[in-house]
Amino acid sequence: MRSIHRPVSLSLVIVALVSSGSAAASPEGDLGTAENAYATLEYGAALSAADSVLAQKNLTHDVLTRATRVAGLAHAALGQADQAKQQFILMLEYDPEFKIDGRLGPRYMEPFAEARGYWQAQGRKAGMDVQVQIQYGQAGEFRVTTRDPLNIVKKISVGQRWAPRHQYTTTEVDGGSKGVEIPANPDASTRLEYFVRALDAKGNAVFESGTPDVPSTMLVVEPQRTEPQKEKKSIFGSPVLYVIGGTVLAAAAVGAYFAFRPTEYTTPTIGRAQLGLGCGAARCE
Repeated sequence: MRSIHRPVSLSLVIVALVSSGSAAASPEGDLGTAENAYATLEYGAALSAADSVLAQKNLTHDVLTRATRVAGLAHAALGQADQAKQQFILMLEYDPEFKIDGRLGPRYMEPFAEARGYWQAQGRKAGMDVQVQIQYGQAGEFRVTTRDPLNIVKKISVGQRWAPRHQYTTTEVDGGSKGVEIPANPDASTRLEYFVRALDAKGNAVFESGTPDVPSTMLVVEPQRTEPQKEKKSIFGSPVLYVIGGTVLAAAAVGAYFAFRPTEYTTPTIGRAQLGLGCGAARCE
């Protein structure tokens, strides 16, 4: 019986090890453990689980920020002010709007205040700006600029596709201010879907605009074609008008002449006209 049970027991052990290894390799699983442990005031367990998440690669921006937040709060709860400050500095790089509950005690507020002071000394917030320059039927460009005072961004990953395509075309360039070409839209496609990630040395998304599952979008509109307008000619610019006008005026003048011309001869009433020939001083007979 022992010879029969040994292989079975060994198989169960192997399955258990594989299962535990798979669970440890899941950042979402460790993140849930960390957040639940912190909520139940198990700060040591929370820190251990958060560190396990941060040790992994290719974390999404959401997972990275949540794990860093738990690590910073757990360090603060354990009285580890320097470690808490460093995590809060990272947290403000990932999310410049991050705040902690003002009702928490000095163990939390003091390292967080020092982290904010560090960023105020930088004179700018960390972040990423993405501009999309594209017109219908023409190639365009992504313009990506990162603000990274901690110098942890190593490369930028841009994924793009013209709907209704399902596959993304992904391009990676160095961090900083870079441009990535956008091909002209295919026929009948007007929606560009894309995501942009600024990645650290382990491929974690320090900054992010859109995701493969929920991409950012840009619409391009086909310009309307308009027929050239024909020049409208004024009737007053037509020479025919002047010919007709001149004829009418001439006819009117002739008509007025004949209308007002006298038709009978009238003898003058003042003075008398004498007809005849003169014969010197005497009247001719």
